[in-house]
Amino acid sequence: MNTNTPFPLPTGYFGIPLGLAALSLAWSHLAHSPFTDTISNLLGISAILVWLLFIGLYLYKFLYFKHEVLEEYHCPVRFSFLALIPITTMLVADILYRWQPLLGEVMIWIGTIGQLLFSSIRIGELWKGGIFEQKSTRPPFYLPAVAANFTSASSLALIGYHDLGYLFFGAGLIAWIIFEPVLLQHLRISSVEPPFRATMGIILAPAFVGASAYLAVNHGEIDTFVKILWGYGFLQFFFLIRLLPWIAEKGLNIGFWGFSFGLASMANSAVAFYHANVLPGVAIFAFVFANVMILGLISLTIYKLSKGQFWVK
Repeated sequence: MNTNTPFPLPTGYFGIPLGLAALSLAWSHLAHSPFTDTISNLLGISAILVWLLFIGLYLYKFLYFKHEVLEEYHCPVRFSFLALIPITTMLVADILYRWQPLLGEVMIWIGTIGQLLFSSIRIGELWKGGIFEQKSTRPPFYLPAVAANFTSASSLALIGYHDLGYLFFGAGLIAWIIFEPVLLQHLRISSVEPPFRATMGIILAPAFVGASAYLAVNHGEIDTFVKILWGYGFLQFFFLIRLLPWIAEKGLNIGFWGFSFGLASMANSAVAFYHANVLPGVAIFAFVFANVMILGLISLTIYKLSKGQFWVK
């Protein structure tokens, strides 16, 4: 076996089951009907299958390409993508909880504890000083401390631990508030190289994922705070639309799944807004737009697979 050849599965590819699972959950919150249930189940089953495939491949990578895993862990930028593993574990668990509650709950706890251990160990290292680099302040850094905690909040609320969910929501919220100005200042003074520009899509996630997490822990009440989160989310949305030609300057690639968590959470929170008859027109637009964009990502992925351009060589 030639371990000098890079393993063809970047950890960022876990953005695919992440987006599929999050959109499945959004559809599951619509009024139940044969149509909505079918869409939710198809997305959910697809997410589970892709997640199982990627987990299996990553275990293989860990066993036979361990040097690449360690290299990624120590990389000042790519280490953040490792948080996608516990995040997707929790989202897949949310889906499984509908059919196998015990299995779903066990996986939620595994994902929650796993993300907390990973962020505590890896981000805690950065507090020692001397090892943090300016280029670390890129959008993927949202994943370990912000997205992971928001996902834990939603998943714990699903299994009835709303108060505990608030703790994780608070952790993600404060981490986001602290990191946001650092990231934006870095983007103002230092351009992102074309291969990494697709990760800009992660910027869409905190506000909308946070809104979905908040709605999960507060039993779905549309209050002033969630409207504020939505407002900031749409501000980021308009900025990213403006930058999209620049982000896609070198063409579309699988990295654009970085947009999917924010888009799916936009759709998820839109369902709550629509059911509460708050900003129903905006909610309908958000739900439809998010679904169209993720359908585009699915089509892009199928195209890349058909052309043999999916796996990194």
